[in-house]
Amino acid sequence: MFKKLNLQVKISAVILIPFLLMIIVSGAINVKSVSTITKDLSYKVLEQSSTGEATILQFFLREELLYTTGLQYDVETLYNDGTRTRTVYENMINNFLDKMHPNVCGMSITFLPNYVGDDINYINDPKYSAANGQFSYYVARSGNQKESRGFTSQELTEDYITKPLSTGKPYITPIYEYLLFGTKKEQIFSWCVPIRNNGNVIGVIITDILVSSINSLVANIQPFEGAEASLFDSDGNILYDAQDTNNVTKKLYAAYDYYKQYNVLDIINKGTATNFSAYSEKLKKNVTYTFVPLELTSGQYWGLKLLVPNNVIFRESNNIRNRIIIISLIIMIVAFLITPLIMKKKVSNVIYLLAQDMVKLSNGDISWSPPKQFLALTDEWGIIANGIQTTLDNLNKIVHTVKNSADHVSTAANEVLSGNNDLASRTEMQASSLEETASSMNEIASNINESADGVLKSSQMVMEAKQYINKVGNIVKESVIKMNDVNEASGKIMDITKLIENIAFQTNILALNASVEAARAGEQGRGFAVVASEVRNLAQNAQESVKNITNLINDSNDKVTLATESVKESQSIFIELEEKMDKAADIMQKINNASQEQKRGVEQINLAIMEMDSSVQKNAALVEEATAASQSLLDESKDLIDSIEYFKLREEE
Repeated sequence: MFKKLNLQVKISAVILIPFLLMIIVSGAINVKSVSTITKDLSYKVLEQSSTGEATILQFFLREELLYTTGLQYDVETLYNDGTRTRTVYENMINNFLDKMHPNVCGMSITFLPNYVGDDINYINDPKYSAANGQFSYYVARSGNQKESRGFTSQELTEDYITKPLSTGKPYITPIYEYLLFGTKKEQIFSWCVPIRNNGNVIGVIITDILVSSINSLVANIQPFEGAEASLFDSDGNILYDAQDTNNVTKKLYAAYDYYKQYNVLDIINKGTATNFSAYSEKLKKNVTYTFVPLELTSGQYWGLKLLVPNNVIFRESNNIRNRIIIISLIIMIVAFLITPLIMKKKVSNVIYLLAQDMVKLSNGDISWSPPKQFLALTDEWGIIANGIQTTLDNLNKIVHTVKNSADHVSTAANEVLSGNNDLASRTEMQASSLEETASSMNEIASNINESADGVLKSSQMVMEAKQYINKVGNIVKESVIKMNDVNEASGKIMDITKLIENIAFQTNILALNASVEAARAGEQGRGFAVVASEVRNLAQNAQESVKNITNLINDSNDKVTLATESVKESQSIFIELEEKMDKAADIMQKINNASQEQKRGVEQINLAIMEMDSSVQKNAALVEEATAASQSLLDESKDLIDSIEYFKLREEE
């Protein structure tokens, strides 16, 4: 299918497909990167907005702490000045409560036992009897109504009393229910500030605040469209929940059990913010929960939760993603529209014109030239056009040259052909004359060969006779050498016999000495005397035998000496005969060499004549081949001229 498309579409497809893939891939990467960046940025903005709202709420909640701290300073000043009258402190609390915001529903002051008067003096006073006379004064209000009383011993053991006394630091209670005037239940929390004297904690001032007073403030926290806020204390008690008002006073994990898997309460109590995304059943959409801590006192945190729909916080991210997609689509559409047009104008049209010119070239037409507007281009098309122009110029020159050369070759081939025919006739005449000369030389060579063979045989016979005489001479020479060896061996035997004779003589003397010693030994040496006697007899016999052998060897040596002299005379005769045979052999060898030289000379003459005959025959064959080649060259030149006629050439200048 792709092969059937025209070149414009193919080139456009080859360019556009990788380009579009790059656009798609880069667009996907950009969308992913932008989404990630904007998502992180949105989370950061959400966290910062939540932190800002938490700071405002924290300031509001700590406002009563500041007022209470001011009252603490006044109380400590009075106490340090020596004021121990209980009514003074009661009036101070009443007056201060009147000046507080309406969200403050009560205040109290408590001193440790016997720090404001002796408790025993007030044990029967109705205001203090419930605490065994210990000074504690609480005043509550609701609108224009007020009531006051002392704390009970049980109330003095609650955390709003014991915590600030034990830590010496301000303390904020978790929310709890309080029955105002015995009929009205209110959700409240309390600021508890310790009273000090000379660095020692001697009492506590408490300010009770209505939880409902902060509902409007939390409800107005809406940094994003559709955002909902919730507030909970350090124990996880919910003070306000825009998602569900029925969750107020409930524990956080009881109302939203899936918060537990994110350890929300532990993270907030560490003073750290957190967030996560989940599906909201109420809103029926994905939302992001952000939790930020409110540090009300050192190490004591409440938590502010903000719920924001993901389509709100990621709206800008989605808009950027959509813009990137739209821009990528526009680029793709523009590329689809413009690329084929550019390809047609800059590539396809040029290739079409070049293709037409190539068709002319394939038909043998090299008389044309590329259009001048192509030759004037400075880009790759200009280089191609100028290259084609140069090729055409060179082709015209070459074909013209070949055509002219073919004409010259044709004329020369005709001339060579007639010359070869004349040479062939003369070569045939020379060949017949050489054949007759070769026949005569063969007869002369045959006669000389027979004479040379006879001389060679005679020379060989003389050489054989010489070899036999040499062999006999060698045998005689060896006989002389062996006779000399026998003479030397006889001399050595004589030496040995003399040695044996000396040994026998010495043995005889030793045996004689042994006999004498045996005789001296008497009976003990008699056996040894017998042995010595036998040894002496053997020595004497050996000495006589050696003398006989010596006589025989001397006689043999005389005979060997005579034989040696006879052999030496034979050797001198054979040496003289060998010298004469050498001279005869040299003469025969010279005769043989002369015959062989004459034979070789005739053979060389014969070979020369044969080579001349062969050369003449080869020349005749070469003349025939040259004639055939000339004829073939003439035919080829005609074919070449016919082939060149295929090209349509420019007119020669």
